Amino acid sequence: MIEKNSNESGRLTDLQAADLYRMQVREMRNYAMFMIDPEGIITSWNAGVQNLLGYSEQEWIGRHACIIFTPDDKSVEVCESEMVLARETGSSTDIRWHRHKDGTEFFANGFMNALRDDQGTLIGFAKIMSDETARKQLQDSLTESNSALEQFAYVASHDLQEPLRTMRTNAQLLSKRYSGKFDADADRCLGFIIGASARMAALIQDLLEYARVATQEERPDSVALDEDFEAALTHLQDAIEDAGASVTHDPLPSLAVDRGQMVRLFQNLIGNAVKYRKPNQPVNVHVSAEQRGPDWLFSVRDDGIGFDPRFAGHIFTPFKRLHTVAEYPGTGVGLAICRRIVQAQGGRIWAESAPGEGATFFFTLPNDSSQTRKQSPMHSQADPSQP
Repeated sequence: MIEKNSNESGRLTDLQAADLYRMQVREMRNYAMFMIDPEGIITSWNAGVQNLLGYSEQEWIGRHACIIFTPDDKSVEVCESEMVLARETGSSTDIRWHRHKDGTEFFANGFMNALRDDQGTLIGFAKIMSDETARKQLQDSLTESNSALEQFAYVASHDLQEPLRTMRTNAQLLSKRYSGKFDADADRCLGFIIGASARMAALIQDLLEYARVATQEERPDSVALDEDFEAALTHLQDAIEDAGASVTHDPLPSLAVDRGQMVRLFQNLIGNAVKYRKPNQPVNVHVSAEQRGPDWLFSVRDDGIGFDPRFAGHIFTPFKRLHTVAEYPGTGVGLAICRRIVQAQGGRIWAESAPGEGATFFFTLPNDSSQTRKQSPMHSQADPSQP
């Protein structure tokens, strides 16, 4: 390597920059970084190895890379398979539980890259690892919570709905048989019981749907979203006709998503627009989609009553209502379900509005069907540069 002069500008020479880089790598403590020869013998060390794995430089160099794998993984030669894959494809990933020097186990995300000389001959491997134990424990905790939520859904479905149905049926029977035979207060009380039981039944159904989005197994498939849109309109046919609403859409893409969830998403967002229309005025709803980088950006736009933009970040929270039940019926769970659906498919959702000027709900879905689905933070405002 030719060394450049470190003149009056004070810039480092190439040799000095290379030495500084090696020092930074060696002293890096949050990531274990090391080299392995073609036979799997460890040939280098950095401070992250001791911080994450517990090995000093003297204990580390010269050992086989399999020492950090659990006994079960050693028995099936996971380490050797990782090197074979890197040799054949150029790289391999290693996301699993590993063994610390003291015998404890930790969850790590590892990446191995094959190294070759100018002639293409394999000279070894470079590997980097990070400790993901806390994230793994959080994920397991969420899985456990989802299991508990699923159990709650079962209880709600069987143990709550049946007595509620009995109470509502008998109240309706009393009202039918004895309406006008009691005094006005009794008739009014029966009406309250029937109305309250109906609202509670609707609330239980929405809570069940909210739980199902969080716990049910995803069934991604290549779906023509135009068909899901039409299916949603079928479910909303009576509400659309009663409101005199006009619902239109641009051509929608085909994506690898859960079809049942997409129908519910369109149904909730379009139904929401139809519900919150201006008094004595038909509402117009338009759904559009455009590709933005790796995502598709969807919008559901209406010319209804709108809402104060200060509340844009709250409307996706369960039971957060901007209007009373007397003004607009509902449970306050519909938009929370929408957020869960979008997040389960790897996207995000937000809304823009102003009082009296209608509202637009935006959501994104990944175009790459191989993209790992993960929960995304909900944004309350649109960023045109990053939808």
